[in-house]
Amino acid sequence: MIVAAILLGQRLHAVSHRYDQFDFVVLYGWWTDYSSGGDPWTDLRGPMHGCNYTPAFVEVFSPLARLDQKAAFWIWQAAQVLCMVTAVLLLARGNASPLGAAPTTIVLSLVLMSRPFTGALIWSQIAPMLLALLSGAWFCARRQRPAAAGLWLALAALLKLFPAGAAGYFLFGRDWRALGWAIGFFTAGVLLTNPARWLELVTQGLPIAYRITGHAGLTVLSFVRQSVAHFAGTRTRAEPLFAVWGFTALVDFALLAIAAVLTIASRGRADLDGLLFGLWVALALLMSPLAWSQDTLLLLPAYVFGLRAVWQGYQPREPARNVALIAGGAMLAICIVTGLIKAVPHPGFPVPVTAYLGAALIFRARMRSESTPSEAQTWRERQS
Repeated sequence: MIVAAILLGQRLHAVSHRYDQFDFVVLYGWWTDYSSGGDPWTDLRGPMHGCNYTPAFVEVFSPLARLDQKAAFWIWQAAQVLCMVTAVLLLARGNASPLGAAPTTIVLSLVLMSRPFTGALIWSQIAPMLLALLSGAWFCARRQRPAAAGLWLALAALLKLFPAGAAGYFLFGRDWRALGWAIGFFTAGVLLTNPARWLELVTQGLPIAYRITGHAGLTVLSFVRQSVAHFAGTRTRAEPLFAVWGFTALVDFALLAIAAVLTIASRGRADLDGLLFGLWVALALLMSPLAWSQDTLLLLPAYVFGLRAVWQGYQPREPARNVALIAGGAMLAICIVTGLIKAVPHPGFPVPVTAYLGAALIFRARMRSESTPSEAQTWRERQS
């Protein structure tokens, strides 16, 4: 932990000059424009030629524009570090059998030293905050606080849209109260931040995101765009739209079906609930229209609970099931290595899809094991 703290201090010092560089300068420009009565989504000035973030994101953080840009930058960075620590603690304490102090410290140290977290600091990205909000939603759901769970999920979706994909955890898990609160809070958030602005996001902002998707290479949409353009022999921006959307929908549906079937079949097993949550967060990332390598921080629940499920589920007398567990664990380990070792090239899309399929394989192998009661009565059963 001491080494991680020292490295974190060094990295914060290394990015201290980036308060007037991309991406923070763009975010600060949107906040300033909005605070002065402008419309960032229709203002074509600036490097992005418009805003592709949500009205809630711009309005919530626009008070930072009242501060000096350097001061706003450090508040933003401090918030991301705090959110990262909070996310790890929520994940560690939220499972049926919480992680001990030593494992929690190890996980936190590795995360703070990881390449995705460093990238989030360099590019002033919101991934740590999204992970904290999603982890808070899961933590509250585990403790039968559906209103709080719905609030945190709605806030994550209001800030970046794609975290709404994690709502499948509640939908297919039949946690209707948390899902209903999430829908209600999200609707209220849209109304409070001016529905006309959200319409501008759809008509002006999302096309900006689509335009730069081909350069990200992390989600299903970006992978399909690049693949279709390659086989069609065209540039990424000139690929056949019908083929892109068709293949994207097909892959998204297949990945969604995997998570849905596993959730329905899980029968509310509390010992695997953290891994199930990790599956849905990874799926939300994969189905996002735009994501970058630092957004792989959202794979943390799949990593933590996936490897823990392998450790707890290994049975010497069941070699067939152990093969699946080891294979899934190896897939997660390979993905973790790409995030921890800077010298290893980041392969892009293969990381989230491999982590997702590895976690699904581990979940399936554990589900096929002997039925063992994990709690006297799971939280899902108590809510039905």
